[in-house]
Amino acid sequence: MIDGYIGEIVSRRFLEFGYSLHRDSSIIPKDNSTLFICSGMQQFRDRFVGEDCGKGSSLQSCIRTKDLELVGDGSHLTYFEMLGNFSFGRNDYEESVELWHLIINDLKIDITSIHCHPDRQDLAIMWQKRGYVVVYNPDCIWSDGDIKGECCEMFCGDLEIGNLVNPVGHSTDVGFGWERLHQVVEKKSRIDKTSLFIDHHPIVADHSRALTMMYCCDIYPSNKRRGYVCRRLIRRMLPFLRGDENFIFNEWIKREKDCREKNLRLGRHKWNKYKHKSQEWWWETFGILPEEFQTLSKTEEK
Repeated sequence: MIDGYIGEIVSRRFLEFGYSLHRDSSIIPKDNSTLFICSGMQQFRDRFVGEDCGKGSSLQSCIRTKDLELVGDGSHLTYFEMLGNFSFGRNDYEESVELWHLIINDLKIDITSIHCHPDRQDLAIMWQKRGYVVVYNPDCIWSDGDIKGECCEMFCGDLEIGNLVNPVGHSTDVGFGWERLHQVVEKKSRIDKTSLFIDHHPIVADHSRALTMMYCCDIYPSNKRRGYVCRRLIRRMLPFLRGDENFIFNEWIKREKDCREKNLRLGRHKWNKYKHKSQEWWWETFGILPEEFQTLSKTEEK
């Protein structure tokens, strides 16, 4: 839901420019291209490659695990929301530049630079004539499977808060990180210190949001696919829980805690015999996750 101070401003501007708001789709994609929805445009893939000529916007729940080991550093997240506006079968790039120029000013955000692919100087000019500093960067290329395009990325200092893309050459895809918008508007040094997060250890603050979405989508802890991700997030949280949490998935926590302790006891007993085995082998054989494998490897040091 687009609510609060930022949501009110964004919603007003979206409606002013004719971008109707679409419901947040499930975190489970319609196809098998990814385990989870991981970008704002993913629910509209068929409209980007079809003959649709409409417009729309959304605040889409996403889950990414590519940078799982970095979650907790104050900038990386597993669960996040992407705020986007889209034009299908029509290049409304300059309209989107003007739309976000107005939103940026409404929110009093200090955009320090726009990074733009050097092959798209036409796009850079749209930003420059509105007073933005443009940096040409050949790495400004965005892709989602077979849909890709050169893009412009918006930075506040070293923090990228959004990008604008021309997917398949004749459409417009604009995406802004909802949490990052809050970070710059609320002037927080860490993304997990914004009003969107619970006051807890950073890993718990992030993973609890992802697990709540999984619970609501009937994704349960298991050893495969989405269930494996679910189980791994719970296990990563366990060392940082205070014991007074009241999550809707509390039953998972108790069950996974018991399972973890049982697996680690067995793992310590078998460590000397199988310590040369890979982390993948320990998971497949004893159900010990990569993070827990590090705990076992320290057994020998004591």
